[in-house]
Amino acid sequence: MKIVFFGNPDFCFYPLKKLNNSNHELISVVTSTDRKSGRGLKFVPSFVKKTALNFDIPIIEVDDIKSKEFEERLVSLEADLFVVVAFKFLPDSIINIPKYGSINIHPSLLPKYRGSSPIQYALLNGDVKTGVSIIHLNSKIDSGAILGQEKIDISSISTFGEMYKKLGILSSDLIIKVINDINRKKINPVIQDESKKTLAPKIKKEDLKIDWNNSSLDIHNKIRAFDPFPGAYCFLNEKRIKLFGSSEFNCDDNNLKEPGEVMIKDKLLLIKTNTKKMINISMVQLEGKNKILSSDFIKSLENKKYFLK
Repeated sequence: MKIVFFGNPDFCFYPLKKLNNSNHELISVVTSTDRKSGRGLKFVPSFVKKTALNFDIPIIEVDDIKSKEFEERLVSLEADLFVVVAFKFLPDSIINIPKYGSINIHPSLLPKYRGSSPIQYALLNGDVKTGVSIIHLNSKIDSGAILGQEKIDISSISTFGEMYKKLGILSSDLIIKVINDINRKKINPVIQDESKKTLAPKIKKEDLKIDWNNSSLDIHNKIRAFDPFPGAYCFLNEKRIKLFGSSEFNCDDNNLKEPGEVMIKDKLLLIKTNTKKMINISMVQLEGKNKILSSDFIKSLENKKYFLK
């Protein structure tokens, strides 16, 4: 099949690589135009553009997806299928161009967690399973018929970074299976049950703030949902501090009275919650500083009480 791949971030790497190495013809990659980034505001290409250059795949860069010129260029490719992964919202005029339409990779078990942050919400909610869904793309976000779905376990200490990679790899195997089934006309679309849908909207800055009055489990889930990026945070002496490498820790020390109080025990950095279990942190990042091991951070603390707010 002649395929055009649409995408921007590094989640696209494994499915793009798999497609490039498959028996299908990857005729072009569509990605956003270079964006200004960093302190020098230099133009930086998307991850997908850099990957496509390495794979020697023709690239179409686009800023205005509603432009007639862009639509006509896609029509001229005479593609059989568009594969869309973590890209912009596409209008029907683009979605319906290929012979078999467009399909999308979404890292959740749809109809659960429709939206831009499904991996984070699975971790925030303490789910023990998640997965990848491949759907027909339509004009409603993440609501198309399911063409393929695979499940994967989430351990109690899995982080966003770990699941991001695992689901990217899982999606790369599933996308080839679905494309092969479409090509052989053996696909069996399953309409999503709208009564079971849940949403995973874009993460806001305030969602990253830790409330030490919550349970140890809720705090642990928040920290791992944003580990390693962008990092759940709180404040120490009015300076922002990000916490990483969280685990729950059983401790019956009655000397700790207030949620957020810090305790050093056997070179561990422990923080009190509103439950009996504490939070053990393995890495921290103070505002304006690099990420360091908690064991090194502990050495900088004076012999007094500290509270995280």
